[in-house]
Amino acid sequence: MSPTPNPAAAPTFMVFATLRDDTDFTEFAALRDDEQKQLEVLRSDGRIGAHYVSPARRATFLEVIAADEKQVAETLATLPFARFFDVDVYPTTPPDPAEAAHRARS
Repeated sequence: MSPTPNPAAAPTFMVFATLRDDTDFTEFAALRDDEQKQLEVLRSDGRIGAHYVSPARRATFLEVIAADEKQVAETLATLPFARFFDVDVYPTTPPDPAEAAHRARS
């Protein structure tokens, strides 16, 4: 999949993901560096925005910049941790002018 042509104007989706109960934490820990590297690639490509983790709730929040939910799923599938999480995808409103300007600078 190619990067989003204009991330400042692209639709965004908030992904809420919860860690599955059957997660193998040894395998999970072994993939941590690979996950971080892939997140950086996706940020550089303009496909990932904000990323927050709530260890206490075994959850993560990830902004995905994509044309549609199919593209969101394709982006998430590239993450090594994807198999450990159940995800819910929420379309968000278009970015406000300040956010659009920030993305244009990034």
